[in-house]
Amino acid sequence: MPELNEPVFDAFLAALRRLDYTGYAEQYPPFGSWTDFTGRQADILAAWRRSLARVREAGLFVNIPFCRSRCRFCFLPVTPIGSSGPGRERSFAQYLEALDGEASVFSPVFKKIRMSTLYIGGGTPSLMTPAETARFFALLRGHFNIPPGCQVVLELHPDDVTGEKLSVYRACGVNRVCIGVQSMDKAVLTKNARRQELGRVAAAHAALKAHGISGVNIDLICGLPGQGKASFLRDLASVIALRPDQVHLNTFINTPYTLHAMAGGRAGNERAVEAVRSEGFRELAKAGYQKIDSDSMGLTPDSRNRQTADLSGRRSVLGLGPGAVSRAFGAARYINRPDWEGYRELAAKGRPPVVKGVLCGPRDEMIYSAVTKLTDGLSVDLGEFRRTYGKSFSEAFPAETAELRRAGARFSGGRLKLARNMWGLVRRVFYQPDVIARGLANLRSARKG
Repeated sequence: MPELNEPVFDAFLAALRRLDYTGYAEQYPPFGSWTDFTGRQADILAAWRRSLARVREAGLFVNIPFCRSRCRFCFLPVTPIGSSGPGRERSFAQYLEALDGEASVFSPVFKKIRMSTLYIGGGTPSLMTPAETARFFALLRGHFNIPPGCQVVLELHPDDVTGEKLSVYRACGVNRVCIGVQSMDKAVLTKNARRQELGRVAAAHAALKAHGISGVNIDLICGLPGQGKASFLRDLASVIALRPDQVHLNTFINTPYTLHAMAGGRAGNERAVEAVRSEGFRELAKAGYQKIDSDSMGLTPDSRNRQTADLSGRRSVLGLGPGAVSRAFGAARYINRPDWEGYRELAAKGRPPVVKGVLCGPRDEMIYSAVTKLTDGLSVDLGEFRRTYGKSFSEAFPAETAELRRAGARFSGGRLKLARNMWGLVRRVFYQPDVIARGLANLRSARKG
């Protein structure tokens, strides 16, 4: 395969990112290089056996595919079902049946594995009634070992907070909550078809604290359609006043799957949006928050969702539900079908509803760690790398280390440090020829389609 020069490679990276509809942090091998995994149950289960022989615990991610309605900024695979009525009840009954079928495929492989984290995302998990929530958790515990002390995180909409629901969450082991606020500006919410009672955010936070759920993360989005800098910073000031345990500052990603993009809308200037978000992080730092990862800050180093905080170490996560991504450390990455009906048809029959994936090995994990660390923190902890992978960074990547040093990287204080963000260079250094070849083939296929 011919070597791609710098401008061509940067264009390749930009095109590859446009293929990624997962909504997750960047993968390696990157999502744009994954291939068809339909019907590969034997390969998937074999990959999990290889992974779990290396990693004796794992996390469980479960995606709830339903929302009341679809916000114009949302790019996730959600199905609007309203907030009440027989259609909503039927949807959750069908979902629990399908989830039970999918879980039954994997529970034998995970029989001896303790789940260290459980993250319930969406969609809107808090749309479930208390009875549905109890059945949901009973189903998961019937298939997997979710021990006491496991961090159990649930995403919720502030309008869904009731005393009865919070009591059930506590009884089911929920000890951390993510409140999807996104914005508190009425004009911005209206422009984005977001239904949210403004006063409910503070009330929801207070109610969670009163029920003993002190681990609260509040999500905001920077760069929403119709949102200016002043609006975003006002929202952030209101959130800081509540003193939640963690604050997530996301940026609006205008993928082709958003209603905003489908109507011809465009995203704001990426650099300008990032500058505003950076100002938001500075305001959080002034208020006593400290950086947890590239997107969030917390009151303490433990103020974090452990499943999503750092996947660059020896971490495996089993994803269930439409659009869920799984990471079998040292063996595979794959994603479930994002469409509700397609997922339901396969999962209810006890078949893995997987659509795309890639088999990988230990070296891919080292590359993933290097790319993530050098992108998010501009450095690699050399001691941590050796402890995790059993060899030094320079031994694992002699040519890559030399190229980074020529670009200005240096060794200092037990770290390899970059002087500035080198997003494209890092990928040119580490992306392997087979990954690039698959990515180019997928781009050609997308253009033909």
